[in-house]
Amino acid sequence: MVENSVNINVGLTISQKVKAFVELVKMRLSLLVAFSSAFGYALAMGGRVDWMQLGALFVGGWLVSGASCTVNQVLEQDYDKLMKRTQNRPLPTHRLNNAESLWFALVLAIAGVGLLWISTNMLTVGLSVLSMILYSFVYTPLKRVGPIAVFVGAFPGALPPLLGWTAATGTISHEALIIFGIQFIWQFPHFW
Repeated sequence: MVENSVNINVGLTISQKVKAFVELVKMRLSLLVAFSSAFGYALAMGGRVDWMQLGALFVGGWLVSGASCTVNQVLEQDYDKLMKRTQNRPLPTHRLNNAESLWFALVLAIAGVGLLWISTNMLTVGLSVLSMILYSFVYTPLKRVGPIAVFVGAFPGALPPLLGWTAATGTISHEALIIFGIQFIWQFPHFW
């Protein structure tokens, strides 16, 4: 499959290739993740915002989310080509291959985690890595098992505002857990 992908996508223009990479990050979802982390940060700061740190959190969160979305599409490509809603994604259409998609995910993950490392704290970095692992390697495979995937997927889905809180404070407080809980519960009506 990789060999075919390489042969097929040789004729893509640079802008077509860039567009395919942008599609991998699921822009709306990744921006929602970044905004959710910024919201948690703003709540924790109580009006006193370090704009540089907030910007780094936003971009770092977007990069980490984009890496997770990319890995998700690599793992799901055989299913994606069977579903009308997903069959035009970059991997099923061979606009990108596994190798370049995985390298892209790795670059996004390293850049995102690195940015969070230098701009926030180890708790935030650890939670962002946990979120990537849960989304990519636990939630994604569980989608084929059954509805339990929605419950498991709600954990990485609820982490962004908690990441924002921990970026601002370096701790997980009762308030942070309440925000996590609200985001966790909020997801279920959107799936069931």
